[in-house]
Amino acid sequence: MKAHLHYCLGWLLLCLLAVNAPAYAQNDVNLALSKPGVSGNTATVTPSSAENSTLLGPNMNDGDHATRWASQRSDNQSVVVNLGSVQTIDRIRISWEQAYAIDFELQIARDATFNTYTTAKVVTNNQPSNFNGQFLNEFGNLGGTGQYIRLVATKRRSIGGQFYGYSIYEFEVFSFTNSSTKNLALGQPASASNSESNTLLPVNAFDGDIETRWSTRNGEFQSLVVDLGIKYSVSGAYVNWENAYAYDFELQTAGDETDVAADRWTTFASYSSNQAYFNEVAVTAYGRFFRVLAKRGYGGFSIREFALFAANPLPVTLASFGAAARGTGVALNWTTANEQNSASFEVQRGTDGVQFKSVGQVAAAGNSQSLKAYQYFDAAPTALSYYRLKQVDLDGRTTYGPVAAVRLAGAAPAQPLTIYPNPVADQATIQWEAPLAGPSRWSLTSATGQVVRQGVFEAQQGSNSQFIDLRTCAAGSYVLSVEAAGQPLQRKLVQKVQ
Repeated sequence: MKAHLHYCLGWLLLCLLAVNAPAYAQNDVNLALSKPGVSGNTATVTPSSAENSTLLGPNMNDGDHATRWASQRSDNQSVVVNLGSVQTIDRIRISWEQAYAIDFELQIARDATFNTYTTAKVVTNNQPSNFNGQFLNEFGNLGGTGQYIRLVATKRRSIGGQFYGYSIYEFEVFSFTNSSTKNLALGQPASASNSESNTLLPVNAFDGDIETRWSTRNGEFQSLVVDLGIKYSVSGAYVNWENAYAYDFELQTAGDETDVAADRWTTFASYSSNQAYFNEVAVTAYGRFFRVLAKRGYGGFSIREFALFAANPLPVTLASFGAAARGTGVALNWTTANEQNSASFEVQRGTDGVQFKSVGQVAAAGNSQSLKAYQYFDAAPTALSYYRLKQVDLDGRTTYGPVAAVRLAGAAPAQPLTIYPNPVADQATIQWEAPLAGPSRWSLTSATGQVVRQGVFEAQQGSNSQFIDLRTCAAGSYVLSVEAAGQPLQRKLVQKVQ
């Protein structure tokens, strides 16, 4: 589906809806971004010329894809981006207006004189990707180091027989190049609030192919969800929109099926008045499920790729990790195979396997090539406790280990809940143990957190069974939940087949 059915009308609506709220996230990884409030971003832009007093150089690094720089009408023009300090420069993305350069060169230098510089890229007969009037060039694996980047444009594009100046919406610089081999979401199971057709499906956003895409029917507050299978620490997120991008959206994570069923999502990046086709953020997010929640656009939403990248692993190899009840406490034991610059291990405890708090700290070996054993005793656990390790490096970087659960003796076990048949094609029976007689509620929730079926019935104390009809539910994975006498029972994963 193309959201921009009428080019002029679409851009008019875009201008009417645009506000001054930032379109970027506070943890934007674009080194060239100059917007205040983004830590460490002090970049400036100096062009050789400007077409007029509104199309100025700073427009191309303000994070706003609706503003632009335009040069005077001559072939030989240049623009210099000052990153504020010497940086690793491995990728550059240029969002041109239709007046893009046919021939140009990208140069990197350590000082503003450019007496000595490195040529990062030479482009002739440029053919950028067209995103509904914004033309994209992206160059990776540049391997450069410097403070200044200069674009030297030498040949203009003819537009209807006219030669205007050069015009750039946004000039972005990154210290890394995205790699599909490091994309945690590649090929993982996906779901969405809806799809426009049976060819524009959620899986298209995780296949590594920007020519395929997921697209929704018209409507706001649509979501795209990926299941990574296990929990990961994620350090970067990347969304490549088709023309139907979201103005306002959030990137969120959830720990497991229980959180998804209860619609417990944690937002780690939020955008407002977005006008970009590419959104990238550096994140600190931990979970199994990740989603894009698109709140506002004009029409539906469409995503070519949604990628997630793992946190750079610290130089510590965790060989084992376990937790076991010891009387009224819990003993934790773990071993490392090797360590480099390891400062400490922070023991964290939670009650749901998602939210954790620190309960203690153990000093690490620092540097070791042999097996090292560690232990910690938690004297005040809850009836059901979840544990994990937060490993802290000497330079302050952190990463998280696996999660272990311990139930103390005497703690009330979770009430059993069963459903059969499972997988189910049409109708099924659920059975459970109710602690008290009274009203009970059941619900069936999709992987996107939406309740698709629910009901209330009278339960008796002890064994209960209930017949449910799922014929109207689409094929896919769901979470069945039952509340008896106000107490949640153990949830069950249900697979609905045609």
